[in-house]
Amino acid sequence: MTAQTVRFYQVGSRAVGNRLLDENLRTEQANAERSNAINSGHRACQGCGEALGARYVVDAAMRATKGKLVAVNATGCLEVFSTPYPESSWQLPWLHSVFANAPAVASGVAAALKARGRSDVRVLA
Repeated sequence: MTAQTVRFYQVGSRAVGNRLLDENLRTEQANAERSNAINSGHRACQGCGEALGARYVVDAAMRATKGKLVAVNATGCLEVFSTPYPESSWQLPWLHSVFANAPAVASGVAAALKARGRSDVRVLA
């Protein structure tokens, strides 16, 4: 078995994770082409269940909708660790809503899409 150098996720200013490194030194998590809906740059604790759960749910929804998905996220830990100003770890259109109104915001987004004739785009809250 060959030894592989460990690349730590957070380096530099901690504002953008390993995206501060030269491209050839970055880990796969910094690759914008990878399939995960939540990408490099988030501040979740290693092994965070919420981060993994959100990624699996959103990835499944992205596959089911062929990438035509908008996510609405209420204030909470997921919102805080995935969108450090001025960046976002989300690889899809994403909106932040305040605490309990994510369903109302998602309904409004869906209504706006319907009004524009976009019945192909789904909304996930």
